[in-house]
Amino acid sequence: MDKTLCLKFSGIVAAAMIAGCAGTTPQQNPLDTVGQGLSTIESAAQSGRQMIDAGTAAANTAATNQIGLVDILMRQLGVSQQQALGGAGAIFQVAQGSMNPQAFATLSQSIPGMNAMLGAAPASPIAGGLSSLMGGGNNTLGNMAVLAASFQQLNLSPDLVGQFIPIVTNYVSQTSGQMTANLLQTALTAR
Repeated sequence: MDKTLCLKFSGIVAAAMIAGCAGTTPQQNPLDTVGQGLSTIESAAQSGRQMIDAGTAAANTAATNQIGLVDILMRQLGVSQQQALGGAGAIFQVAQGSMNPQAFATLSQSIPGMNAMLGAAPASPIAGGLSSLMGGGNNTLGNMAVLAASFQQLNLSPDLVGQFIPIVTNYVSQTSGQMTANLLQTALTAR
């Protein structure tokens, strides 16, 4: 009988130990494990989406910077590539004649494709003579007359000068800063 009592007692102790272990280390429900795994995957996906969104925003900014002034002029004004190049070049050419060399060098370095635009600007035969008649190269009327003549050579209406200048100035402001845009504006309207 002692042997039976000892076996029963051992069984009770074993059961108590198992129950005690079960109480201190809870068994996880398989659905809870799956839920935690899905939550981890969802967090990773959200992080991935944030990274993709950040990359897309950066790519869009880079793409905007890569569009360039010529493309903007073509899209907004419906002019050809050669007209956009030549018109912008004519504006920069007039500015170059009115700005001090260091200021123009700063402007020139900050505008992608500046050399191509200047090279596409038509040579205006009246530029020198008209500027002299108007009292030098630094006057609004003379600058606008030179631009009108250049635009006519590009088969553009002289009225488009007034549409080109704000687009060019805004582009310079975005790529080079407002100070450089102000220098350009001052050079075009210098008296």
